[in-house]
Amino acid sequence: MNTSENNGLASAGRVRIAGVTIAFALLAGSALPLGAAPDSSHGAEIYVRANCSACHGGLGYGGAGPRFRNDKLLSADTYVVGQILMGRGIMPAFKDRLSDEEIAAVATYIRTSWGNDFGPVSSTRVAEIRKSMTETDGGGGSPPQ
Repeated sequence: MNTSENNGLASAGRVRIAGVTIAFALLAGSALPLGAAPDSSHGAEIYVRANCSACHGGLGYGGAGPRFRNDKLLSADTYVVGQILMGRGIMPAFKDRLSDEEIAAVATYIRTSWGNDFGPVSSTRVAEIRKSMTETDGGGGSPPQ
């Protein structure tokens, strides 16, 4: 084996190790203390995994779904969380798919990205909103208007 082949194998090994390290860091970072506001990197990962970017765009410009870039409606945490929980139109409901921590992470990501500066949403706040929506209409829930 020549030196360039050896260097190629070493590079491939480093890439594999880096990939495993990143994957482990993402998994390890997914657990948050109860009620804590997530960082936006966790929310970005969920935004992609839950397929939000398919309609809202990876850069917040929208598409099939509304844009998030510089959207003043995102200042209302009840509105953002309600939409994620209950969905509307072509948007599916995530109340049975995502935990309060995951919804808090996505809401925080949306509210603090693309020119938005509306602050984090905690999992405790998501639980409050989820409970109030369930109590309001007997369990079915409906998004805020």
